[in-house]
Amino acid sequence: MKIDNDTKQFIKLRLENNVPEVENLTPIELREMRASMAAVPYEHQVQINHINEITIKSESRELKLRIYSNKNDDDNQPLIIFFHGGGFVMGDLDSHDLLCRHLTKKSECKLIAVDYSLAPEYKFPCSLEDSINAVNYIFENNKQIKFDKKKVVVCGDSAGGNLALIISILSKEKKLPNIIGQILFYPWIDFTMSRPSMSINLDGLIVKKSTLDYFADHYLNDNDDITNWKISPLLYSDFYGMPITYIYGAGLDPLVDEGYALMKRLKSFENEVYYKVYEGQMHAFVSNIVSLPTSIDCINEASKAIKKIIQIN
Repeated sequence: MKIDNDTKQFIKLRLENNVPEVENLTPIELREMRASMAAVPYEHQVQINHINEITIKSESRELKLRIYSNKNDDDNQPLIIFFHGGGFVMGDLDSHDLLCRHLTKKSECKLIAVDYSLAPEYKFPCSLEDSINAVNYIFENNKQIKFDKKKVVVCGDSAGGNLALIISILSKEKKLPNIIGQILFYPWIDFTMSRPSMSINLDGLIVKKSTLDYFADHYLNDNDDITNWKISPLLYSDFYGMPITYIYGAGLDPLVDEGYALMKRLKSFENEVYYKVYEGQMHAFVSNIVSLPTSIDCINEASKAIKKIIQIN
């Protein structure tokens, strides 16, 4: 099994520092640990011209959106709607801020990051409800936010890829406004967790099957059906008419087979889809920019993909 040199060093440091396994922490401890990693050294910082936050209502909850723009903020720019990863249990606007800054700058788009509600305090379907409400709010307030409604792409990593895919499906079904493309980084899209790559299990990896089991236990209600496509969107029945899709996988990721399976399913329904695996990389490498520089290669590829999608449309 190929392991990238930076990944080897990252794993070595995790083991030397006795970083606890995710499943041995409470959700609050896990979020605190993730927050402690959010600081960005000066040499890795990315300056963006305009960043502001707004708070909207979602069901009985408040929902924050962070808006990034590197151009004149009055321009009607193409838009990326971004959903962060974290197993539906952790992650927030700050955990993926550096990734969002890179995407904003390199894609030359406006970007809105969605700070959806987390489990176990808010179990399924709360994060999905928040995502749907955010998309509706963004389109309904197009004139205030200032973006091109005909050029909107969704993007997400891991659990965020799950939400982005469901949003694209709902858009295809005409239940949400038009989404012209989706960028999915190692999406978690099949809660049956039955594919061969679930056996990938190296000491020091950020995510193993036991990690995913932990997240699923917190996210799902006791009576939830894991084959429900709004939990496992890979199992959706009719993928005809989906937006252009780019999927990026990691070779050391238990979820890598899910991305490949999605590519095959989308192709079987005559969709335009592109798939690339970064061998030797682990799950979450794209959001670990400081430690894993291959993340920049992947972000650059994704930014080029977004530009292509926008030009086509």
